[in-house]
Amino acid sequence: MIERISAGLIPAIIALCGVLILTSKKPLFDSFISGARRGFSTAIELFPTLCVLFCAVSMFSSCGISDMLAGLLTKLGIPEGLAPFLLMRPVSGAASTAMLTEIFEARGADSRAGLAASVIMASSDTMIYVVSVYQSAAGIKRSRGTLAAAFAAMIAVVATALILT
Repeated sequence: MIERISAGLIPAIIALCGVLILTSKKPLFDSFISGARRGFSTAIELFPTLCVLFCAVSMFSSCGISDMLAGLLTKLGIPEGLAPFLLMRPVSGAASTAMLTEIFEARGADSRAGLAASVIMASSDTMIYVVSVYQSAAGIKRSRGTLAAAFAAMIAVVATALILT
């Protein structure tokens, strides 16, 4: 029953919007086009930032520094399998979600690494992405202490997750 409702919900909302646009006395279609135009220009403005971010992530992972840092974190007492996740979480949400799934499959969801990764995933965000994209969209040229504050918050989240689990 719920599957049928959810499958028809999106087409019903689109149809409702179409009916409202066609029957309204206000220029809703013009407002829609104006909003789409602004959204497209924002996407164009964000493209260089995203391109640099993706290139930096690719270079970081392919040069071997991430493996070296993961080994160092494991020697510092981070549970096995959690160190690569900790390096990826600040950078990529999709990659950290995939790594969370790998931790669950390899070590189990109830393992210390699985529990800590779950807490970290729920309590943090991809700080590099958020700082770069949101500040670029807002037109902020100097981030000052934003990245340092985001990094400190990430360390607090990781420490709390490791203590709690």
